[in-house]
Amino acid sequence: MDPILDGLQSRAIRSDRVRNYSKILAFLALLACVGCKRGSKPEPWYVGQIRLSDTTLKDNPALDLDAEGLRQALLEAFVESQRFVALAEGKQPPSDREPLLCKLEVAFTREALGDEDDAIVKAEVGVTMELWKAGQFERWKATGMGRSTFNSTDPTERIPAFRRALAQALSQAIEGEEIQLASLAKSDEKLIADLASSDPRVRDFAVRALSERRSAQAVPALIERLSDPDREVALRAVGALGAIGDPRAVSALIEMTRNRDTQFLLTLVEVVASIGGPDAEGYLFTLSSGHPNESVRRAAQAAQRRMHERAAVDSPDKIPAFDEKPEE
Repeated sequence: MDPILDGLQSRAIRSDRVRNYSKILAFLALLACVGCKRGSKPEPWYVGQIRLSDTTLKDNPALDLDAEGLRQALLEAFVESQRFVALAEGKQPPSDREPLLCKLEVAFTREALGDEDDAIVKAEVGVTMELWKAGQFERWKATGMGRSTFNSTDPTERIPAFRRALAQALSQAIEGEEIQLASLAKSDEKLIADLASSDPRVRDFAVRALSERRSAQAVPALIERLSDPDREVALRAVGALGAIGDPRAVSALIEMTRNRDTQFLLTLVEVVASIGGPDAEGYLFTLSSGHPNESVRRAAQAAQRRMHERAAVDSPDKIPAFDEKPEE
């Protein structure tokens, strides 16, 4: 065999092997990169100054904790969450992150009898937490409630039971803060998907975020939440639809007023009027002229007037059709 040809073939084989080996390395590197992304943890939220409510410890002696003890319980709860990092005094987060300020209040400590055995007592603790950024008005609030039991015949079990309940309450409040803060970074599409979550807290915070963004694409999903089994979520959806101001929501809001108490009806009158449109006009006219409750009639008349005043400002060339005075 020609030695020159043999040498060329050998180099070609080695070159193919090198290229194949390089491809394999590149593929493995890509897999490793994907694996890192899948396994990577989200960026934590950093907590700086922690404030304890003045009345928290004085009004809740059942915990038998001083300020430092309560602070330590909160720090442990932050660590267990794996999403919050409490900064030591004088420490700062990475340059691109701004620390959150935190206020904690123990809202109550109470005892309740057990369901079956009178000797078993429930220790219940409720907490309220607020997080915010320095210089900003917006605050993110969350609550938590924990429960543990102890035997009333053994007094030494009482304080440990209340502290276990405190740990549960802190964990629940922190989880609520986590859900709320995470919702701020989600797209409208993800928030709309959250409206169908089985967790009412997720639905609640999704409604809040979509309301603040005035997301018109969320209107159909928010209308569905008017019948949410959680009353707080349903009421927040009412406010969100009013804030967005999309006329598509009016008929659903009107339907929601059926067989409701007067106070709820008065609230819906304001929301419907704030949205406006022909359906709102007809509904308010019907209430103002024929509802049996005088306070509802007056509220509908006043809402009509405000609605027409807004229309006059938006379209000054059009004269409002409603110029009647409220009933005396």
